[in-house]
Amino acid sequence: MVMQELLTRFFDAYLVKRDLESTLSVLSDAIVSLGTGAQEVALNKEELRALMVSEFESIPDGFQYAFDRFHEYRYSADLWGAYCEVQTTMTDENGMELTLKTRLTATAARLDGTVKIINLHMSTPSDRQDGEEFFPIKYGRQAVGKLDATSSKKLVEIMMSMLPGGIMGGYLEEGFPLYIINDTMLEYLGYTYDELVEETGQYMQKIIDPQDWERVERTIYDSINKTGEYNVRYRVIRKDGTRIWVDDKGHEITTEDGRKAMISVMLDISEGVRQQERLEKEVVEDGLTGILNRKGAFQRVEEYVSHNQPGALFILDIDQFKQLNDNYGHQNGDEVLVRLANVMKRHSREEDVVARVGGDEFLLFLPGCVSENVIKDRADHICSEFRECGKAYPKVDLSVSIGITLFEGNSDLDSLFKRADDLLYQVKRNGKDGFLFDGSQS
Repeated sequence: MVMQELLTRFFDAYLVKRDLESTLSVLSDAIVSLGTGAQEVALNKEELRALMVSEFESIPDGFQYAFDRFHEYRYSADLWGAYCEVQTTMTDENGMELTLKTRLTATAARLDGTVKIINLHMSTPSDRQDGEEFFPIKYGRQAVGKLDATSSKKLVEIMMSMLPGGIMGGYLEEGFPLYIINDTMLEYLGYTYDELVEETGQYMQKIIDPQDWERVERTIYDSINKTGEYNVRYRVIRKDGTRIWVDDKGHEITTEDGRKAMISVMLDISEGVRQQERLEKEVVEDGLTGILNRKGAFQRVEEYVSHNQPGALFILDIDQFKQLNDNYGHQNGDEVLVRLANVMKRHSREEDVVARVGGDEFLLFLPGCVSENVIKDRADHICSEFRECGKAYPKVDLSVSIGITLFEGNSDLDSLFKRADDLLYQVKRNGKDGFLFDGSQS
């Protein structure tokens, strides 16, 4: 775990060994650190160094510490976060053990190839929150007065700027009425606050893609009922109508008026989702023709076969393909492969499986189609149309041979494929340029 390892290195050096340089080595130059004391605010490494030098001089002896309730999050490929409780123990001059429990949130990022901590915030738990005080802060006994409104606001701004995602909260009521939202989330959505209120009527259901809504609502309520927390991915609708994917991690709270609500941090993960979709597509798609490859085809056909849905399986092979490559070169060979794929797509429905399963061998599966006349008509059109394409290469007599068999719920995919493949090679042996449908040749 990246954050646990980093924070262990930090606290070993900071609390146990009291080694300043080792402590600072795991921190970014632009570290933002908030301690439990009113003056313990550092906005870069040099400011934090000064605070630590002073602390090490006044308390040179080390502490023992332990993590509790450690939670680690990976927000993106180069950004991590963590929350935990830290129990610190030291022995005073009278031999008494003194224990302090604090809460810690931290963020780390990969900078120039090395993961460094960029944000630290320690606080002491408080049972109440006074007035406008957003973060519970303990003041020194010699301090006169509290942070004024401007300073408190600046402190909140610093912390909010360090959060890597948008913040949004809704009441746990029908449609999720809006409870809280920050500027980052408004930027994600492309709205001003007033525009969002007017467009949604303050119901957060209105910004969730309708296709995802039931799943999101069910996941949030089920997870909160079990653990008080939830994590769900879904699409939100921006002002311009486009969708972005978000990773929504939230927690149940009770508001001052006693209503149940949730507050969450949302990260825009659209690029990661798009990259995953591209990778998944590459795994099952033939890069040359744009139709399915062998793996993709077998997955799709297996779905129909496993549900005993009848259909017709075509196995196709280009005749004289080697001679085409010898006479016209592999670039033209690739063009012919693309042409056959296009012919097959023109004679296929949306639910049909069209694939190149290797070399110049292709597959077509027509789910639900068992009519001999329809099947033969489809094969005849593919043969004749491809034959016309072959006229562009007069040195070679290009054609296609096809073996066709029916699946009627009485075989598996491997035996179905073998039966169609055997029929294909009977066509090859009998003169090519045609098809054989379970014993009936044309």
